[in-house]
Parts: sequence; structure tokens; C-alpha cells
Amino acid sequence: MLSFDLDGDALERLATEFAASPSEVEKAYGAALRRTASNIRRLSSKGLKSELGLRNATALRRRLKEYRYRKGRGQSVVLWYGANDLPVSAFKGRPREVAGGIEMNGTTLVGAFFARPGGKKRGVYRRAGDGRFPIVEARMPVADRMMIYLEDEVFVDIDTLFLRNFESEIRARTIFGVGNGKR
Repeated sequence: MLSFDLDGDALERLATEFAASPSEVEKAYGAALRRTASNIRRLSSKGLKSELGLRNATALRRRLKEYRYRKGRGQSVVLWYGANDLPVSAFKGRPREVAGGIEMNGTTLVGAFFARPGGKKRGVYRRAGDGRFPIVEARMPVADRMMIYLEDEVFVDIDTLFLRNFESEIRARTIFGVGNGKR
């Protein structure tokens, strides 16, 4: 789990610069935290789709969960990424048969084979037991590539992204009166 410490001095400096009340700071903090989490989800979903070579981002969106804890200044957001292996059908490319299995995007799936179970579309499968049946769709590992991409590309500038969101929220609440019921 990655956690990020935010510069409290920078937050206080922005609050005093815009002469924000404590309630405005608290509301801006929560809104900036939600916006930052949303931005991170969008960036990671978009980037991982191309990095992993997926057909669409549906498989990733199912594996990306956001949890919010507490209210006020002590609130936090946890982004959970499911890094389980993905089915071969989720990836772009054409699998091909090689000695000992199936090769897909440079990864050899040992013991995999092509099948049309029950008249379904042809896919890549593996045997689930010792016998002929049952068979299950083959899966490709993604955890290592996923974590490396997230750490190197997405989470690098999270603190500057949060500060930028916090500053825009403070500005909107103090200068333009957003969120205080006056319009």
C-alpha cells in the first residue's frame, strides 16, 4: 500500500493567502481529496489499458475501488487495485499455438489450448483438474507490470496534483462563494 504525506504548511499558506475560514478549508480539503482520487482513477485506468494492451478498460474498472474514510481534516481515500491475472480474452492481439501451449503478446501459457466449449466463441482454455473436463479460460499475469506503471507514471506527482486541486477549491470557495449557499 502506498501512502502519501501532504505538506501541511503549504495547505495553511494557501488557506491564509485566500483568508479562508476553517470550515471552508475543511470543505475544500475534502473536495480536493475527492477530485484527486477521481483524477488518479482516470489516469490509471487510461494508462493501464494501453500499458497492458487491453481491449477495453472494463476489466480494469471492475478491479479499481475507492474507499473514503472519516470526515473533516483527518479524512482519507484508499484506492484499491485488483492485480489478479486477467483472462486472455481481455487482451488485444491474436493468440497462436506453439509447442507446449499458447503464446499471446510474448507470454507463453504452458498447457493452454484452443477450444469452443458448448458452442461458444473460440477461446484459450486450460484444464482445471486431472481429467478432460472441466476447462477454464486461461489467464495472463498483470500484477508486476501494473504496479511498476502505477508507481512510475501515476503516483509520481500526486502531491502536486492534490495541492493544485486544493488551491482551486479554496479559490472557488473564498472568491466565488461556491458551496456556502450564496449565489
